[in-house]
Amino acid sequence: MSFCNRIWTEAAPLLDAIHAHPFNRELAEGSLDRAAFRHYMIQDSLYLQGFARALSLGAAKAPGAAEIEDFARAAQVAIVVERALHADYLGQFGIDPAEAAASDHSPACQAYVDFLLTRAALGSFGELAAAILPCFWVYHEVGALIATRSRPDNFYQAWINTYTDPEFAAAVARMQAHVDKAATGAGDDERARMGKAFLRSTQYEFMFWDSAWRQVTWPVG
Repeated sequence: MSFCNRIWTEAAPLLDAIHAHPFNRELAEGSLDRAAFRHYMIQDSLYLQGFARALSLGAAKAPGAAEIEDFARAAQVAIVVERALHADYLGQFGIDPAEAAASDHSPACQAYVDFLLTRAALGSFGELAAAILPCFWVYHEVGALIATRSRPDNFYQAWINTYTDPEFAAAVARMQAHVDKAATGAGDDERARMGKAFLRSTQYEFMFWDSAWRQVTWPVG
């Protein structure tokens, strides 16, 4: 069994919880409270800035040309492609993108970004690659399942289409290959840290959706 398949199996209970979360179930039905999705989109636009920085640092740490190219390209996609989708949705909600950019990170968003940047600064390339992988792999799996459940004329179809696009699936496969390659060349201790980083980021993915569902903000000012 490959390293990626092993850590995916270990994360199965958490992945089941993500699929079952009301945010994702109602997104598929098109019945999700638009205020919750508004919260999600603003936070995701903030998250993507930190995610792009972590990817860029990954490119700097990368051991070879293929990794440099894929991490640099992924950083560009995070900024250009996904934020273009966000701009469209922010417009539908009547939110000025500048206002969204000035919004504060939610506790879950801040913790997730800080975790990725810490792995980028202090961890190995393998640890960072494993920490970044859930944002690709989990989103693809969630989007694929939602696509099978999505109702006609779903208000959220553009979001669903983004994560079921064949190019996104190819990017997921490339990131999996980089993680497996890094794990093959790593010792037992580093592989353990990689597995822990993957699980922690998957936990943050759950927390991100749950935070949007509950529209969590910082307490007391």
